Amino acid sequence: MKDAWRDCEGWRNSKLPMTSSSDDACKWFDASLTQITTMYADDEAGGVGNSFKNMMEADPDFVMGQVFVNSMKFGGSKTETEEVIKTVDSILALAAKQKVTERESKHVTALKLVTEGKLTEAIEVYRNILKDSPTDLLACLLAFFKYYELGMFNEMLDMMASVIDAYTPETPGYSTILGWKAFAHEENSQLPEAEENAYKSLAASPRETFAIHTMAHVHLEKGMHDAGLAFLQSKEKYWASCSLACHIAWHEALFHVEKGQFDLAVKVFDEKVKIIARGNFNDASSLLYRLAFEDVRVPQRWKGVLDLVDKFSGHHTWVYTDLHILFTLYRNGEKERANELLEGLKEYVTNNTGTNAQVTHDVGMPLCAGITAFEEGHYETATNCLNSVYSKLNRIGGSRAQRDTFVQLLLHSAIKSSNPDHKVLARTMLNQRKSDRVEDPLGDRLLMLLDSKSG
Repeated sequence: MKDAWRDCEGWRNSKLPMTSSSDDACKWFDASLTQITTMYADDEAGGVGNSFKNMMEADPDFVMGQVFVNSMKFGGSKTETEEVIKTVDSILALAAKQKVTERESKHVTALKLVTEGKLTEAIEVYRNILKDSPTDLLACLLAFFKYYELGMFNEMLDMMASVIDAYTPETPGYSTILGWKAFAHEENSQLPEAEENAYKSLAASPRETFAIHTMAHVHLEKGMHDAGLAFLQSKEKYWASCSLACHIAWHEALFHVEKGQFDLAVKVFDEKVKIIARGNFNDASSLLYRLAFEDVRVPQRWKGVLDLVDKFSGHHTWVYTDLHILFTLYRNGEKERANELLEGLKEYVTNNTGTNAQVTHDVGMPLCAGITAFEEGHYETATNCLNSVYSKLNRIGGSRAQRDTFVQLLLHSAIKSSNPDHKVLARTMLNQRKSDRVEDPLGDRLLMLLDSKSG
């Protein structure tokens, strides 16, 4: 086991004491945290799964270990979610029995809030932890991705700014924190700051996943597609083996879609955008839907995405995923199943509280109505539905690049609508899009389509 991974004393020296007497458990915790935050499996550790296993075998009653494992489980399949909910009460009892530290107790509280669907409340607990312990990388990790899922990027940037001064190049997680801060800047349209922090991160660790990822975003937002492809190619020797590889490949494919190189986009889909986890399902569905806008027909690939729907359908953990399930069902001709999903979502927002239920009610349902209307050829209705929540799109989560699927859907709806006001809306949106980019071949294609429909 690596000496760099912190044992009991190491965590105390980091001012993050753990309630465990097992040096091995504490080291395996650090090994797990390092692999998850950098997004690279460590061969010596045997990957995250093996690290988690060894951690819990070393100390089965390790409260922070149980919090960590179950935080990673929650939000995957329905079975995993239900399992975590049942487990939380036992963790609470164990924490009380051991009289864990206040910081550890707050982690348990935050996990319980997450399982109850109270995501914003959980984030507040994580922020409270970070106020006293700014180098608690697990708290930062969990808050960071909750902010991402909720589209709360102003708050994400505020959090990253609040912790960055506590880090030095010697602090575990330094390059990752810079990469996350870079991403937060990018999502707030602060592209120079995003680049500055990304390159600082890469200077500290040339393979830092989120720094590489952020630069893909920056190139896309600037409309520098060739430079973006060149950058990703130059870093592929690193990112090809990280756990975000499928998503970074999605960015690679997006550059090709933007440039109108659809065959190359499909090639990247086939070779690199592998469907493994929830995020990769969303990326696969999103990419194929964008290709459909360009009249690229890939029915067999849609079938492959459909095969993954049952893994995520029905538990409504994240509305962004439900929307991509709806894309997938419609594009596979599964109208009856699409109707079942819509009815299930109506029941969900009626019978549930919590952050995701509220976002689904406020933004998700109008988007579902817009998607349905578009798929049925009712473009004026689709435009009205989609435009009604256009200013709130960030609430469904995902990055600006990911949410652009819904922006493009609104544009295609408005262009195809018979309402002249919708043509004006589309032109206004496209002119703004072009003004933000060095080059915008996708926008040029849409303007040509708009002109053809406006004659």
